[in-house]
Amino acid sequence: MGVSKLKKAELYYHKSVHDEVAAVLQESGSCQIIASDEINNTPKNFDTGLNTVEEHVAEVRYLIRTLTPHYVDPVPSLDRMLGERPEVTMSELENLAAQTDLKKLCDDVRNAEREAGEVKTSLTQSRNNLEILGKLEFFNYPLSVITEGTKTVKGVIGTVKLENLDGLKGALGDFSKYAKDSELFLADFDSKKPPREICAGVIYSTDFEREILELASKNGLSFIDVPQEFKAAPQEESEKLQASIAELETKEKDLAARIKSLADQNMPAIQKLSDYYNSMLGRSQEMANSYGTESTMFTQFWIPVSETEKFSEKINAIGSDIELVFNDPAPDEEPPTLLKNGGLVRPFNILTELYSPPVYRGIDPTPLLAPFFWLFFGMCLGDAGYAVVMAGTIWYVFRKYKKIPCGIKDFIKLFAFCSVSTFLYGVVSGSFFGNFIDSFVPVLVPLKNSLMLVDPMTNPMQVLGISLLLGVIHLMFGLLIAAFDKLRSGDFIDAVGNDLSWFMFIVGLCLLGTAMNGMLPSHFFDIGRAMAIIGAVIIFLYAGKGKPGIFNKIISGFLALYGSTSYLGDILSYSRLLALGFGSAVIGMVINLLGGLAADIPYIGWIIGIVVIIGGHIFSILINILGAFVHPLRLQYVEFFGKFYTGGGSIFTPLKLSQEYVTVKA
Repeated sequence: MGVSKLKKAELYYHKSVHDEVAAVLQESGSCQIIASDEINNTPKNFDTGLNTVEEHVAEVRYLIRTLTPHYVDPVPSLDRMLGERPEVTMSELENLAAQTDLKKLCDDVRNAEREAGEVKTSLTQSRNNLEILGKLEFFNYPLSVITEGTKTVKGVIGTVKLENLDGLKGALGDFSKYAKDSELFLADFDSKKPPREICAGVIYSTDFEREILELASKNGLSFIDVPQEFKAAPQEESEKLQASIAELETKEKDLAARIKSLADQNMPAIQKLSDYYNSMLGRSQEMANSYGTESTMFTQFWIPVSETEKFSEKINAIGSDIELVFNDPAPDEEPPTLLKNGGLVRPFNILTELYSPPVYRGIDPTPLLAPFFWLFFGMCLGDAGYAVVMAGTIWYVFRKYKKIPCGIKDFIKLFAFCSVSTFLYGVVSGSFFGNFIDSFVPVLVPLKNSLMLVDPMTNPMQVLGISLLLGVIHLMFGLLIAAFDKLRSGDFIDAVGNDLSWFMFIVGLCLLGTAMNGMLPSHFFDIGRAMAIIGAVIIFLYAGKGKPGIFNKIISGFLALYGSTSYLGDILSYSRLLALGFGSAVIGMVINLLGGLAADIPYIGWIIGIVVIIGGHIFSILINILGAFVHPLRLQYVEFFGKFYTGGGSIFTPLKLSQEYVTVKA
């Protein structure tokens, strides 16, 4: 188990069977193509079809982006993610691609979309114009006076603030004393509740247009831009516009129905074609890394040892014009990393991959971190009731969805495993939906108390001590792993000086302290003192190794011993196990308290109390699961991995079929 062994495969074949070879490589899902360092390594006369496939992918993406808002997918997104997808074969997808004219379908959708856009723009403009006409109803003359005017008369319409109205009237009145051909029109308004702005119109002689417009503008008239197509009276134009809007709305509905019809008729096929053409795109891009001559091709790829026999059978079934050779990775090669662990450990692979996978020949830390993460998660969530809800939800998901992809299934299993540790810790700490039993089911209190081993609420120091002890064990385990790895590679001095010395020093100090406090028998005092002294001496001497001069060696030794403060900080980090478990219990208590208070409300209190308790605990479960996942993960990545693990590998990413919308059967 751990890091799966890989073979480097070399595949030689005639270019006439290129498509068949590419199909086997992709459908096997176990081959990571090795990218070529050379440029233009494929034959010049060899067409991989990449450009054509890219065009089809672009067309499919456009159709999905455009039609999805108009399509009610019979398979919800969550169900599809959990594997509830239609099953098809590659031959069925190929036939569908051959029968579907994507270009014509794209043209039909684009035309309908363009028409819908034009109608929407016209509707927006017409509604804005109707709003303008609503302000002009007071104007009894044809609007052509405003939009066109005559040789002698023109008009303007606008709005004026109430406080500027008298000034506008006075200015126009004074001007009219010697220019008689001007008149002011005002919209009716309630003098008891006057609006902030009033619509006003001015008709004037074209001989005094400049003067009238200047006066109106200076006295607060804000001009309304009346569309040029308005000629008749406002009421008549409004009726025309309403009729036009009704016609446009009908057309908009027809176009929406047309687009929806296109979506309903074609989206199932488009979704299948999306997976098909994305698969073809990935295939073409990866196979472009093959070497080639005028008639032959050469493809290199990594493949797990466990898959070589099955793959050989499939590839040799194509024909005799194929030669397949498997080689072990060269010492200077760094193959990708494929984690392969057993059923109990495999769900924890994702935790290692989130950090960084190990190098191919390195240690897989997954089996090492799994029990600690499992335990720490349980302590952080720490509620038996929450564990039951988690386990019940996961059971329902597995019962309902039978085709969950392996990656998602493993991630869900991770939480299923952690629900066990959460339940166990909840039982021994007496937490079941907080203090729900104490508050609402007192008959079960004796049973609960009989199972309790720790009580974070009344004796937090006990749980803190357990948390710090687990921190010491976790860190020392990391040091032992580091020492083992160095001993395995023959680096005895570094294993003792850099890892085992610190193990002896830290463990010795812990034994010394606990024996002094009477927590361990007195003979552990001597053992701890001896271990601490031996460890300190080795640390001191090792730190000065390679330093010139006795003074530099002494300074380096003291600085190395001062580094023990970093271990103290690391150990104190494990106090978060107490903090998160304590926080989960307190939140549960507060929710129960609020629910109990709400239940005291006459008549409907019990309903409110139930809603508060159920809703509050659902929220608490979600937020505390997040914390119980993140913080133990931090302890693994920062404190634990920091002692022995660097990662640095690349994840094994084989050429696969795209299966976002469908499941491709063999």
